[in-house]
Amino acid sequence: MADTTTDTQAHAGTHADHAVHPTEKQYWIVFVALAVFTAIEVALSYGGLEGVQLVAPLVVLMAVKFMLVAGAFMHLYFDLKILNGRLFTWAFGGGLVLAMGVYAVVFAAFRFQV
Repeated sequence: MADTTTDTQAHAGTHADHAVHPTEKQYWIVFVALAVFTAIEVALSYGGLEGVQLVAPLVVLMAVKFMLVAGAFMHLYFDLKILNGRLFTWAFGGGLVLAMGVYAVVFAAFRFQV
């Protein structure tokens, strides 16, 4: 028969080796930030702006929200302690910026016959 104390200690030892995960307070902070950014996006959509004036701030807000979600809910802020634990979050954000840049160049090439 297995000794529950030994099993608990074994699991505690392996759990201690893992990185710290977000606290409930940190999840609430991310939730409030996402709600505020979403409210700003909705307000912008009703603001009467068009074209680049509307799309540019929405894209920036989208990128910020993406990094918040990737960092907090995918545990990227907390899993690897390189560059203060945010290496993977910045890598995801960099990939997003690169993808948007490639999209803009391809769109410009077709739109303006470059």
